[in-house]
Amino acid sequence: MAATSHWSHVEKVGAIALELAQLGYPITFITGRVFEDYGKNLHPNIKFQAQVGLDDKMTDEDAKKWMSLEGEEQEIFVMQKFWGDTTPDTQESVQIAFRDFRGEYGRQKPLIFIYDQSYPGHYPVLLGAPGISPDANIAISLAPLTIPSNDSFPFRNGNQPHTGPDAKAVHFKALQDQLASHFNTQVNNYWWSKLKEMGATREPLPDMFIAMNTLGDHLLQLGIPEFEFARSDVSAPIRYFGAFRNVGKSQDGKNALPEWWDDIAKAKAEGKKIVAVSQGTVGLDMNDLLLPTIEALKDRDDLLLIASTVVYEPKEVPNLVIPANTRVEKFVPYSELLPLLDVLVSNGGYGAVQQCLQLGIPMVVGGIVQDKATTNALIQYTGVGIDLRKQQPGVEAIRKGVAEVLGNTKYKEKAMIMSKAFERYDISKVLDGMVKDVVIGWMKNKTAVKGEL
Repeated sequence: MAATSHWSHVEKVGAIALELAQLGYPITFITGRVFEDYGKNLHPNIKFQAQVGLDDKMTDEDAKKWMSLEGEEQEIFVMQKFWGDTTPDTQESVQIAFRDFRGEYGRQKPLIFIYDQSYPGHYPVLLGAPGISPDANIAISLAPLTIPSNDSFPFRNGNQPHTGPDAKAVHFKALQDQLASHFNTQVNNYWWSKLKEMGATREPLPDMFIAMNTLGDHLLQLGIPEFEFARSDVSAPIRYFGAFRNVGKSQDGKNALPEWWDDIAKAKAEGKKIVAVSQGTVGLDMNDLLLPTIEALKDRDDLLLIASTVVYEPKEVPNLVIPANTRVEKFVPYSELLPLLDVLVSNGGYGAVQQCLQLGIPMVVGGIVQDKATTNALIQYTGVGIDLRKQQPGVEAIRKGVAEVLGNTKYKEKAMIMSKAFERYDISKVLDGMVKDVVIGWMKNKTAVKGEL
């Protein structure tokens, strides 16, 4: 198994590894060395393997360059670093694990590779480059589906499906426009050049985002099909696994509750609503959501606002003024906080959204970068919250959004319907079923080959 060297990905892929390890499956877990302590302490059945190259996702110099950029150029830089420059090292990392496995077991046992779809190391081989290919490749999607469809707009577009007789044509044109956009061409051309350097032979090479969902033999999808746009023209082998059992912890392992934690119970006893706001693990500008949410709700004595700065200590946040109805902490464990909420204000991080849906918590979201535009469009589309459709929606829009979700029961009702749908899924059973199906297929194929000989 392999995970992109970023905590929000490592924690979730690690949770899948743990589920499988507890079922008795032996796991080799590959990610950046910065997560070695975490990986080595997951489970006795999990062997941690540090990936070749950088200990983490970027050098200090790269991080400074990234911070100096803005908007789309910042995203392009990250994608080129993650998906271009790290491809040789991440490929060597997985190939080391594959060689070790084949060296020990030959072909007497099936080699199954379960990988974070944003981990670039296996794509060269999947696209024809030299190297060991496993018996089965299972991608893990921790984001909305990227598979294109004429029934909906493409991934990252941020619009809800067009209706009317020309819908398919509108959606198809949007996909072509996106593939030709500055962002996609810059990211894809850079990635394709790296793939060709490593011997990829497929022509034409696929769009990066489409490749994430389509190159593996199977796709494990976080969430439920009810929280997706319809795709009547897609027959990809997607297996939803619902929600994780227990994620949302701190990377440094410090998950103690803040000293003001009892204020939440007191506020609820007084009939107040509990609202939380978080900027997430990637968004570094507190002016996007956190500061304007505090400002928007500062005069509401009927609620308690919990604000988590995540990447900064509160004292490091410029212009942070904490009103009487607000509590601020760098990190608050979501596993403890979310069940107490009435509304979450978020940039639309897919993992947090799935946790909210599982618990029936409506949301107010603002974010248009990475996968956020699609996630937030789905929130609006499914009626479980309000999409403010901007990276920095501003004080007034946030104030109105929170007031609407708190004051209109339809959002909570829709969220509870989603919560009920999650009850159909048991992540352990889904994962076990997936692996067993793969092994059965491998055994049948092995028997067929013997019969031919």
